[in-house]
Amino acid sequence: MLIDYSVGNISSTSHGILRMLLPDGKSTIVLDDTVRQMQKECHLEQLGEYRLTVVFSNAISGRDSLERTFTLTGEEYKVETTAHFSRELKDLSDWKSKDSINSGLFTITKYSHPSPLVKMKYFRNSTGENNEFPGPQFFVKNESRDTLYGEWLPGYFWGRFSRWVDGEYVGNHSGLICTTWDDEPPLYPDSVKPAWVASFGARIPPGKYRFNLYYSTENNIKGTATKIYESDTFRWWSSVQNWHLLTCEFETKPKESLKPSSKQ
Repeated sequence: MLIDYSVGNISSTSHGILRMLLPDGKSTIVLDDTVRQMQKECHLEQLGEYRLTVVFSNAISGRDSLERTFTLTGEEYKVETTAHFSRELKDLSDWKSKDSINSGLFTITKYSHPSPLVKMKYFRNSTGENNEFPGPQFFVKNESRDTLYGEWLPGYFWGRFSRWVDGEYVGNHSGLICTTWDDEPPLYPDSVKPAWVASFGARIPPGKYRFNLYYSTENNIKGTATKIYESDTFRWWSSVQNWHLLTCEFETKPKESLKPSSKQ
């Protein structure tokens, strides 16, 4: 688990604590400091439910805390925890307001391997003629019983690509993301949806690539948080999310035909 702790535009000295209750019932302190920024790793060796409690205190807002839980099943390969504290507007609808409040962002994001019943195949590489989206195009087939959602909009599956260089895939490239598209239904069981790089595609030179696509079985936007609690002196934003990384390796060649290959 990667822990990212930071204190933004709060002038007074702040104290942050991150306490974790393990599945076996033992408790441990994974962070206890007055620094303004810290990144550290914590190895999670047990399966089951974890309880994370973040505590924040300073002279302005006093002491406040929030507890969130997550479960490890063995399919996860990474967990990210963010605890970020800052001052923000007391009235979020009035950007001219001079009144502010201490705020905490506490998120937990699990990254898991995809279900074997969710499959993705490379379809073709387009140069963008005839109003088509340029770049590699894919199909995601959902043979599971879950409904699947994309990272930015529930009904759209936009990913990134890495290029094969000197024996390994490097980079995590994307294009323009636009979230003003018309609503589309998510990917229901026994259904197929197209997927491509970013919202409008991206032209790529010939080469060997890996397409990286995240999906969730819950309707949420990756990295977002909702307001959980607010008092006169403190406001909490938080989310617990689980994302599955789906990958597809493919190769484009010079002057590749726009027609699907007969081998696919």
